[in-house]
Amino acid sequence: MKRFLLILSLVFTLVFSNSSQGQIRVFAGNANYITDQVLHFTNNRIFPAYTFDFNAVLYTVIRDKIMVGGSGSEFDLIYTYRDGRLYTGNAMYSGQIAYTLGENGKIYKGDSNFELDVLYTVQNNVIYAGSGTFAGDAIYFIEGRYSPADLFGILLSLDLIS
Repeated sequence: MKRFLLILSLVFTLVFSNSSQGQIRVFAGNANYITDQVLHFTNNRIFPAYTFDFNAVLYTVIRDKIMVGGSGSEFDLIYTYRDGRLYTGNAMYSGQIAYTLGENGKIYKGDSNFELDVLYTVQNNVIYAGSGTFAGDAIYFIEGRYSPADLFGILLSLDLIS
C-alpha cells in the first residue's frame, strides 16, 4: 500500500508540476558555449549568468504572468501574456498592449503586425535583431523549451524590451 501511494504521488507530482519544462539557458551569439551563458531560467525564476542566488533573481514567470524579482507576488506583477500579446500589469484593454508575438516568431512593438514595428525575430531558438534571420545577425541562443511568457521574461532580462 505504501508503495502504491508513493508511486501515485510521484505520478501526480510529475503531471501537475508547474515547472515541467526544465532548465532554460541563454547564450550570447548563435552557439551554446558555456562561457557565453548570460542567463538561466530555473524553477520559474530567471537568474543572471551562473548564479543561483535568490537575491539576484531578475524576473519570475508563473504561467502567463511576469513579476519583477523572485517573490512571485501579484504586487510585483509587471506584465501578463494573453492571446499573443503582452499587457502591462493585469490589464485587458488594447491601449495597454506593450508587445505582440506574431505567428512567425516576430516580436512587435505595441498592438501591431506591421513590418516596420518588428523589434526581434525568434526562430529555431535564436533571437535576431529586426526581421532578418541571417546567422550573423543572431544576438542570443536559447537552449531548452520555453513558453511565450517565458520568452518575454527572457527578453526583459536581457534588456531587449522594457
